[in-house]
Amino acid sequence: MAGASAQVRARRAHRRVAVFLGLFLVLHFAAHFAALDSRQLQEWVLHAGRAVYRIPAVEAALVAGFAAQITLGIGLVRGIAARKRKDGWHYAQLLSGCYLAAFIIMHTGAALLTRWLSGLDTSFYWAAGTLTLSPLKFGFAPYYALAVTALGTHLVAALHFRLPRRWHAPALAGGPVAALAIILAYSGALYPVELPGEYLAYFGSYLAVKE
Repeated sequence: MAGASAQVRARRAHRRVAVFLGLFLVLHFAAHFAALDSRQLQEWVLHAGRAVYRIPAVEAALVAGFAAQITLGIGLVRGIAARKRKDGWHYAQLLSGCYLAAFIIMHTGAALLTRWLSGLDTSFYWAAGTLTLSPLKFGFAPYYALAVTALGTHLVAALHFRLPRRWHAPALAGGPVAALAIILAYSGALYPVELPGEYLAYFGSYLAVKE
């Protein structure tokens, strides 16, 4: 009983932190989807969002929130793994949660280190460089695609466990569709993308890349 009540408390905390982080993700993905129109619109939306989440106290709270979410998620994953009876939704939630935890650690760490150590703005060109330069694009395209797909899967699975609906299974396709759209926007498939010299130097400094 104690273990079950601990799982219930962890799920509640996980949902509450998710609401806070969700506000940031709305702003974050608004910028990504704005890139479907143009780099200029993406950067306008990005800077508008940054006016909120780049406030030092807010940014620190976001980093702490992601750390707490991962910690809570590890406990919940253990609970799912320990279940004797699991269906496809359990596996979807478990696998997507594991991938998201790994992605958040790597992506957040890379973004912060790029800003603090390299002094480079993690703007449109930072993402575009990983999706336009070879051989980076061959690794980063699936890396980002799986992250967006995992996020969509995790959200739909959470909705399904609260109140199952028939549309939940078809809704899983939303993740891959969104991932494809974002990758097309940053990869130069929708309009030409020319990286400024400082970004070419940044990527070339740690990996031999060629267009």
